[in-house]
Amino acid sequence: MQRMERSIGIAIKKANNALSRDSDHFAKKLGLTGMQISTINFIAAHETTQDIFQRDLEHEFNIRKATASSLVTTMVAKDLLIRVPATNDARYKRLLLTPNARQLATKIEAFFETSERRIQNLLGPAFESTYTQLTQISTDFTAKATEQKSGPKGD
Repeated sequence: MQRMERSIGIAIKKANNALSRDSDHFAKKLGLTGMQISTINFIAAHETTQDIFQRDLEHEFNIRKATASSLVTTMVAKDLLIRVPATNDARYKRLLLTPNARQLATKIEAFFETSERRIQNLLGPAFESTYTQLTQISTDFTAKATEQKSGPKGD
């Protein structure tokens, strides 16, 4: 089997690692992790228009339930999030930013906006098609992994 000289999968992995390291470096200055600043940014961007629950974090960041649970528990302990019963069903807990996290949210948003601009500038006119194709890869591979996990039907 011939080895691929230019693997798009490896290029995506390297780009993701570089973005993660950049995010982690910024987060460390705030005493947080890259995932924590991403969570603060996501909640800050959506909390005025919708209730945010742990399952929303699972979906947005493509993380497992246990990972999301651990993330939320840690962020509650660090006074970044609070859990509040949902108005229509107290079994579900909405996630809200604490005043502490809200203070950080503006800096975090500016960081992510700058990163996004850098990416858009690097991609130039290819931005839209690259975004569409990467989204397609994510959707397709996530669906395939879900199929494989559930196994064949009727065995």
